[in-house]
Amino acid sequence: MDQTPPSIRIARSGTFKSNEGVEVNFSEADLAAAAAAYDPASDPAPLVIGHPQLDDPAYGWVKSLAVEGGELVALPSDIEPSFAEAVRNRRYAKVSARFYTPDHPGNPKPGTWYLKHIGFLGAHAPGIKGLGTVQFSEGDDDGVATIDFPNNEVTPMDKAALEASFAERETALGERERTLEQREQAIGQREEAQRVAATKALHDGNVSFAEGLVSETKLAPAGKSLLIGVLDHLDATAVVSFGEAGEMAPADALKKLLTSAAPLLDLSERGKKPNDQKSYVSFAAPEGYEVDPDRAALHDRAAKIQQENPELDWMACVRRAQAG
Repeated sequence: MDQTPPSIRIARSGTFKSNEGVEVNFSEADLAAAAAAYDPASDPAPLVIGHPQLDDPAYGWVKSLAVEGGELVALPSDIEPSFAEAVRNRRYAKVSARFYTPDHPGNPKPGTWYLKHIGFLGAHAPGIKGLGTVQFSEGDDDGVATIDFPNNEVTPMDKAALEASFAERETALGERERTLEQREQAIGQREEAQRVAATKALHDGNVSFAEGLVSETKLAPAGKSLLIGVLDHLDATAVVSFGEAGEMAPADALKKLLTSAAPLLDLSERGKKPNDQKSYVSFAAPEGYEVDPDRAALHDRAAKIQQENPELDWMACVRRAQAG
């Protein structure tokens, strides 16, 4: 199917009286020169309603001009769908071409007739809403020539061509929407993967911290899962003021508090060492705990090393005690 809108007949050779009351003579050479001079890239002519002195809004554009059978015809493009529907419904019975005269100061191609715009005319106001309104103001139209031609024989935008053009636009719009959806989906998946990785890293760190407290007897084994759950749900980015302790995230404050806590088992008080044991300690173990004498002795040696070397952390003292 040919999807190119049919051409619009806008002028023919002969002598006419313009709407401004000026007698205009078009020769075939004049029409040919006007077609050759037309430059849609730098000075395109819009399709408008009536003859506004400000050509706004435009409901389409003239892609090119040509001479066919002694008539000057315009090939339209980029036609606004609601305007095309109004033309198909015969809201506008004729077209009227406005030209810059060859000597007009606003003519972009002096010496030839130059198409300014094509106005679609009707006996009444447009019957379709949303087509815009015609605005009038003082402009550069003094001296232009406006020639009306009936639009009864050739409809400039037939239904089949416009529907095909509209279908093309719908297809292109659908493709663009699908591309945007795919891009947004990919971004969402990437952000979700980053969020899952960050959550896992935070959880693994909390598990390691809780297990360290349990190994140092600063946290009962039964409290490990509870502590991990609390740390997982504390905001790691929020900053709270803790007075003299300064500002820090709640999770960091809780970790600092638990790290500095005393062990649940007090193994620091020593009794006399029996002849058949390496060491002897006296303590009160919490309910549910049993302490191996060898581990108690290890704790005692580590505590002594830390007392003699306060710059060492507890785990370093334990390792030294094990090595010794």
